[in-house]
Amino acid sequence: MSRADYKLLNNYVRILTEGSNDFDMSVRPRWEDDNSPAHTVRVFGEVQRYNLQEEFPIASVRKLFWQSCIDEILWIWQKKSNNVKDLNARIWDQWANKGEHADQEIGSIGKAYGYQLGKKIIKTPNGNIDQVDNVLNEIKNNPANRRILTNVFNHEELHEMNLAPCVYGTKWIVNNGKLNLVVDQRSHDTLSAGAWNVVQYAALLAMFAQVSNLQPGEMVHVVADSHCYDRHIPREFQVILKRCSLIQQKAYSYYLHNILEGENETAVKHFMEVLDLLKEYEFDIDFDKEFEKANNVAHDNNTDWFEYLNYVRKTPEMDVAKSLIQKMIAYPEVDRILGFKTPNLKLDPNVTNFYDFVSPRTYTGTDITVENGELVRDGKYANNPNSSFVMENYDPQTEGFEFDTPVPVAK
Repeated sequence: MSRADYKLLNNYVRILTEGSNDFDMSVRPRWEDDNSPAHTVRVFGEVQRYNLQEEFPIASVRKLFWQSCIDEILWIWQKKSNNVKDLNARIWDQWANKGEHADQEIGSIGKAYGYQLGKKIIKTPNGNIDQVDNVLNEIKNNPANRRILTNVFNHEELHEMNLAPCVYGTKWIVNNGKLNLVVDQRSHDTLSAGAWNVVQYAALLAMFAQVSNLQPGEMVHVVADSHCYDRHIPREFQVILKRCSLIQQKAYSYYLHNILEGENETAVKHFMEVLDLLKEYEFDIDFDKEFEKANNVAHDNNTDWFEYLNYVRKTPEMDVAKSLIQKMIAYPEVDRILGFKTPNLKLDPNVTNFYDFVSPRTYTGTDITVENGELVRDGKYANNPNSSFVMENYDPQTEGFEFDTPVPVAK
């Protein structure tokens, strides 16, 4: 587990307990199975800080295919591509041209992301360079510069992008031998991609720091609209319940087995606060029962989501979860006492040029075609044994869980 787990869970709690909804508004996204509108519960201005000196911020409360996370960020920033033929995952196929855009090659997502970063629009004495090379050059040669930034939300070409950029800007600051990063995001689907963008930009920060002979410092993630889709409400509640149930089980077990022997006084005090909180609600909460109830609701598309949201907000389980998660954020040593390990992303130390990092994913194939409106590829995807990246102390098979989660289609 990581502090990133609790920050993600706290975001879920904030949305489900404080978020406003757009249930009475006209919305763009639709659900693919019945074309019904995909409404959201949302909060404004979610800001999280991650210190890469303490841990690599990868959440384990859900399975996270970190290899594909990093492959996508390399697709955008290293390959500067806007075509899914260069991406070793299918995550962009929904927005790729399947013949409906006559002015785009098959597989293109339009003039988005990598296309914008790769445009040589920055004038230098040695000729024009793109945004990525400008950032790398300024970090190395002009670290005091307060204007090291990128922006891919190009209004002039926005109508030629198949999806408007979600993460649209970065700001890079060098301070005391550390490279720091601010990530600006307009919109955040917290269940499907809540931890995804954090992992990939933290990895990008680590890569840029290494090739610039700096230490990775802090990453600040700013999201204007952080939201949960209506059909995802029971799923986010389940993720909260699952983690709180695990903490409860471990806390009781470890206490009974005297694992606190040898711990310092402060750590013991914090652990007992967590245990006392759980004991206070001992006869009122049943995380597992609510988990099953939420699972049943998740499969009922006729649910009155406003009514279910109000139900979630009134459960004792949500009440204790809110307090428990905030304590776990404040007392990181409790996580260690419970036996959770701190994740760490290791980069190949021999890489000194950003463009030499090798993706964690590979694709064996030659081309993509379109059949019946679907993109078809003739190869297979796999994890790359020659990758420049190794994730330590992360086991989604034991710490995370997964379920089918529909994602709204763009209209």
